[in-house]
Order: sequence, then structure tokens, then C-alpha cells
Amino acid sequence: MGKTVLGIDPGNYSTGFSIFKITGKKHRLVSSGTIKTSRKKPENFRIIYESLERTINEFSPDEIALESSFYGNNPQTIIKLGEIRGVILLLSAFYRIPVYEYTPQQVKNAITGYGWAKKEDVYLMVQKLFNIKPETNDEADAIAVGFCHCLSKNL
Repeated sequence: MGKTVLGIDPGNYSTGFSIFKITGKKHRLVSSGTIKTSRKKPENFRIIYESLERTINEFSPDEIALESSFYGNNPQTIIKLGEIRGVILLLSAFYRIPVYEYTPQQVKNAITGYGWAKKEDVYLMVQKLFNIKPETNDEADAIAVGFCHCLSKNL
């Protein structure tokens, strides 16, 4: 019996997600995508909640891998990102799924071998490693977060 991991890259208007199935020491990407929301609309939290809830109900993840917050120059961006993370943490609590957090540097190091890689480098490595073309950088980042979790847990 294996595990299922939900990787999430939270974003204010675009949240990426990935699903990895782990069997023994092998991990396989089975789904990924982007939850897009409109700017400055109050229903964004509901859209993200319901979209991730559908993903949880469809794939029954055992663990959630989440990119941790980072410090930026714009306080409003950090506050909005914190609100999105709150939605994700509420889902994890409601469904009793443990959350594992990884810094952007840990995620970039896992996927590219360099913790200060650019977004484009992460996208290209995801494309090469998983033979897919992610729709957005957020989807690629979510795949990288899930992959980082698989490596760090030696799954």
C-alpha cells in the first residue's frame, strides 16, 4: 500500500496543486493543475477551498506538502498569501491531513539542485523530469513542492 501526497503552491490569484502516488520507493505524478481566481473578489477563498476539497475527495491524500511563506517587500501580498494558506490549513485540519512545509529554497534545491534557481529553471526541470508542460509556473511549483516532499521523506 502506498501514499498519496498533495503538493500545493499557494498564490493570491493562482494556486498550483499536484498529486503524487508513492509505491515503495517510486513516486509518480498523477495529476496537477492551477486554481485561478479573479482579482479582488470575495469568493476567491470559497473557490480555492472548494477546488482543493474536490481534489482531496478525488485523490484522498495522506499528506499535504506546502510551500512555506516567505518574506517579501509588499506587506499586502504577504497578508493575502497568509489568508490563502489559512484556507489550506483549515482544509488540512478538517480532513485530518498532516501538513509538511518547505521553504522556496528547499523546493528549488530538490528540483534543480540549486536553492536560488529562477522560476523558469524550476519550470524547465519539471518539464524534463515529468515529461509534461505545466499550464502555469504555479502548477510547476506545486509539482516541485510535491517532489521535494517525496525526496525529503525518502518516499
